[in-house]
Amino acid sequence: MKKLLSIQELKNSPWPNRIAQALGTSLLSAFVHGDCLMEGFSPFVAPWNISFILKEVSPEIQTALHNLAKDAAKENIHFKYYFTLKEILELSANFPLEFLHIANRNEVLCGQTPLAGYKPNPNALALQCKRELQSIKLHWRETQLTAKKEKAVAAATDQLKQALLPVLYGIFHLQTGNYPENKQQVTDAYLQKTFLENIEEGLNKLAEKL
Repeated sequence: MKKLLSIQELKNSPWPNRIAQALGTSLLSAFVHGDCLMEGFSPFVAPWNISFILKEVSPEIQTALHNLAKDAAKENIHFKYYFTLKEILELSANFPLEFLHIANRNEVLCGQTPLAGYKPNPNALALQCKRELQSIKLHWRETQLTAKKEKAVAAATDQLKQALLPVLYGIFHLQTGNYPENKQQVTDAYLQKTFLENIEEGLNKLAEKL
């Protein structure tokens, strides 16, 4: 498997042109986003995520994406989502957190900047963050009941922090009106030692902020 080792290598690769040619006038934007743009990402252990905004989703476009995706996987590229503008308007009512991340942490491969100027509905964003916190809390309770070794609990705590991180970005945005500059900013704001000593109480306090 060929590895593209940086976002610049990906931009300079044949992929932007291949995507533009395959999707033609239906393509509005192709962009990299998600964990691969976060600190600590390694292309040796995880793929580059590319998503698309399209004018329409026709059978021909779906076939083109499917064919491209097979070749992309050979170069450690994962095609994640594709949306139309109408679908974004509909989905953002229930999933504003995902679109907040896309709008603020992306690298354009071809076409327009995705979701330029996007501002989530604060009430919808708070509601989704609450749902995510409840889900994380239930999962943590299950872990506490089933983890039998100290190492397993430590590993579960690390997984919990990773699952919590996107939610913390949303909470930070709700409280400040800004998108965090990096992981450390939200870690310093919310994941204090006292939180990690009593995770369930920490989750409850986060929910109270919403």
